[in-house]
This record gives sequence, structure tokens and C-alpha cells, in this order.
Amino acid sequence: MQRIFIYSVGFSILLFAFRVFYTGSFMFFFIPWNLFLAWLPLFFSTKLNDAAYSFRNVLLFGLWLLFFPNSPYLITDLFHLQERAGVPLYFDLVLLFMAAWNGLMMGLFSLRNIERVLLQRFPAKKVNVLIVCFIVLCGFGIYLGRYDRYNSWHILTQPFDLLYGIGTKLISPFEYPRVWAVTILFTVVLLLIYETLKKMPALFGEQASVKKN
Repeated sequence: MQRIFIYSVGFSILLFAFRVFYTGSFMFFFIPWNLFLAWLPLFFSTKLNDAAYSFRNVLLFGLWLLFFPNSPYLITDLFHLQERAGVPLYFDLVLLFMAAWNGLMMGLFSLRNIERVLLQRFPAKKVNVLIVCFIVLCGFGIYLGRYDRYNSWHILTQPFDLLYGIGTKLISPFEYPRVWAVTILFTVVLLLIYETLKKMPALFGEQASVKKN
């Protein structure tokens, strides 16, 4: 993990620990666990060094794709923000925002790692299409996690229940407008943030050159 992620995630854990110490409540106990799940896609993506077809690479890619939605999923934890006795609202806002930020960044950096690997084998246009598909699946996965309460491991522990839940939405899409609203909104947001991050080095480079001039 890059050092900046260690600092940033560490800050989130410190905020959570301070809240527990200050209030004696484990209200946001899910934050450390969700951050761990958000880190897994980054871990799997860093182990993919090439685009060769092998059991190891297929397994790593499958695990990455399976856990990828867990990273930006932390954005939806902002739903838990509300005024509570014993702790200022602004503290919980920063706590939840930092967790969401860390999850989002780890997820998108893992996506960038996957993109680099795919570019070793496929043309850029095909890779761009694949990236969009991954993000659409991620948006759909966020819905399944937040509203249907499915987790990544349910593909092993409750495969038929998971497939039924997905199948009903695909067979009768017009009966589930919220599914597609959430999927589309998160797809657009994640695409915009991802493309912005990819252009950040150039943007900061331009600013640096302007200052020198």
C-alpha cells in the first residue's frame, strides 16, 4: 500500500478509536471492517503484474472484481450521519467522510492498476470499454450491498439467493427503478472522479509551470 494510504486510513482508524474512547459507544464499528474490505481490491490489483493468462491471474482478477464495489461502497455510509448526543455532528461528518474518501481512493487506484495491466494485452479503446463496464458493475454492486444487504462472500455462502436477487432485477428491470437510478448515478460519479484523477498529474504540472513562468 502506498504510504499516503497508510497515513489516510490510519487517520480514519484514529478518529474511530477516539470516538469510541470519548463516547464509550461502538456506533460506527463497521468503519474498520469496511476499510479492510475496501483495501482488498487494492491488494489484489497490486499482485497482478502482467496480463498473461494463468490461473493465478484469473483468480486475482476475479477476486478484485468481486470485492471492487466494497471500496466506493463506503460513500453510502454517509447515510449514517445524524445528530447524536455526546459527540459533535462535525466530528462524525469528518469520520464518515474520511472513511468514504479512503474507500473511494483505494478502489479507484486499484482500478488504475487493473487498467495498466489490461493495456499490456488489449488496445486502449477496448480497455476503455472494459473500464466503463467494471464501473457499471461496481455501481450495481453498491446497490446490492446497501439496499439488498448482500456481501461479496455471499457468492459462496448464498449463491442461489444472490443469483435470484440479481436475476429478478435483470428480468423485470422496470419494476426496480431505484436499482438503475443508483447504478447510473454511481457510474457517472465514479467515471468523472476516475478520469479527473487520471488527469491530475497533468493539471498540477501545468500549474507548476505557470508559477515558474
